[in-house]
Formats: sequence, structure tokens, C-alpha cells
Amino acid sequence: MATTEEYVTSKQIQTRLKRSAGQLDGVLRMMDEGRPCDDVLVQLSAVKSSIDKAMKLVIARNINNCVDNMTSADVQNLEHSLDLLLKTKYHTIDSKKRA
Repeated sequence: MATTEEYVTSKQIQTRLKRSAGQLDGVLRMMDEGRPCDDVLVQLSAVKSSIDKAMKLVIARNINNCVDNMTSADVQNLEHSLDLLLKTKYHTIDSKKRA
């Protein structure tokens, strides 16, 4: 993933999404082959993680485009907050599904 010092390009985001699509195609093949549930879930988790990272890159790119006067520390704080937001969002969704 891009560091706070690097500019995130559309190409980088597209590359990550294409990789995620390839992983998802692999999951579908695994299901067609009748692979064990555990194996499929591990790969689905990898796809989810990859897409979460792509979402973070899209948001980080937007933040970098919108706010020019931020210090490196400010950007790191925003990235940390974004990590927490994504973790909380998915934890909340998962908790609601279990209830």
C-alpha cells in the first residue's frame, strides 16, 4: 500500500481491484471443484481484506486531493482513523448478522 509520502494513483487502485477480481474468480473455481468450506472461507477473507485496502486507497486519495496543507502526522492520524472506521464498520455489520 502507498505510504503517506506517496501519491495514490488510479492505476494502483485499479491494479488492486483487478487482483481482488482474480482472487474472487479463484474462489468461484474452488466452489466448482467442491473444495472444503475452510479453504473457500480463507480465500474469501483474503478478497475482503484486499477490497477493504482498495477502499482505504480510494478514500486516502480523495483526502490527499482535497487537503493540500496537511502535515505528514495529520495524514497518518487520518489513515489510522480510517483503519478504525473500516474495522468498526465491518465488526458492526458482522455483529448485526449474528444477532
